[in-house]
Amino acid sequence: MTPTFGVRFESRDDFVVEYADRLRKGRLRLPVETPPAPGAAVRVKLTLPDDAVLYLRGQVSAVRSRDGEAIVELEAMNPAQREALENCVDGVVGRDDEANTVPNAEEALHVLVVDDLVSHRIELGDLLRARGMRVRVAENGLLALSAALKKVPDVILTDVEMPQMDGWSLLRSVRQRKRLRGIPVVFLTRLSDELSRLRGYRMGADDFLPKDLPADEIAARLIGVVTRRRQLPTNNDAQGLRGELEHVRLGSVLAFLESERRSGSLHLRCDNEASTLHLRNGALTRVEQLGSNSHPHDRVFELLGWARGEFEFQTVGTGDDSPSWPAPGPANDGAVTPVSYLLMEHARREDERNSQT
Repeated sequence: MTPTFGVRFESRDDFVVEYADRLRKGRLRLPVETPPAPGAAVRVKLTLPDDAVLYLRGQVSAVRSRDGEAIVELEAMNPAQREALENCVDGVVGRDDEANTVPNAEEALHVLVVDDLVSHRIELGDLLRARGMRVRVAENGLLALSAALKKVPDVILTDVEMPQMDGWSLLRSVRQRKRLRGIPVVFLTRLSDELSRLRGYRMGADDFLPKDLPADEIAARLIGVVTRRRQLPTNNDAQGLRGELEHVRLGSVLAFLESERRSGSLHLRCDNEASTLHLRNGALTRVEQLGSNSHPHDRVFELLGWARGEFEFQTVGTGDDSPSWPAPGPANDGAVTPVSYLLMEHARREDERNSQT
């Protein structure tokens, strides 16, 4: 009589790791105190994290008596079983993990490189290792998520378009897990349109690097995003928005904040110059650091012309008694200005200036 063994995963992420390492290849780790002998036929009752149950048959291919486990080569699943397994994978990778651990800082930066082309993984991995970094590679987002769960990297450098799980899904899965959400995620991509990059920043991407960027600059940008992430407070608002103005112009950022009726502070930095715009329900209420301008609107028009620099939006409450809400002051005397007006007025002034030249 063929013995039956029950397998149940302690957590959803244990399932992700097992799927990435073995299940997708038709193998399964069988943790038992007394493993069957190699070659023995077994029956497995596999309970998935979504409570679906699969009854699978297979043959023991290897035994690790010291670890109390056997590796089973599974017989081919039928279509219904394969569909149940894939549905569970799709449902699990986007969910949150309640574990909350923070990786320790290390001298050598630990980079997880994700790209579906083996030549790109090898080339980029070698270039980063030559610059003193420790590199692991994965061929898609699912395998990268599994690798990150097993050993948390300092930064993830990922392609966007990949099979099984693309860069967008990987970013979403990382940001939804408390254990991983503090890891910087950098896209190495040919995406150049503002909408795609704004989408990435909204989801929590830390930077966008073109694929033809020199290796030294890639290494420097990775160090930069890791440094910035580690300087953030541990309770940093997950609804924050940060990025580079060379990727997404300030006008697009303000238009998004207005459409979402966001309230908070938009911090802008370029070299030694900085300014802060305070928004309430998407409208401008106050401008700090006017520079050489006497009126806050003129300062906004100047900032809209910045072609580079950093932006970071921090959400605050909207109540009148909110202690984090800035009080009206001489920068704008408490006036509320629609962002759409400022954008249209800036466009009008630019058109007028161009027509004169």
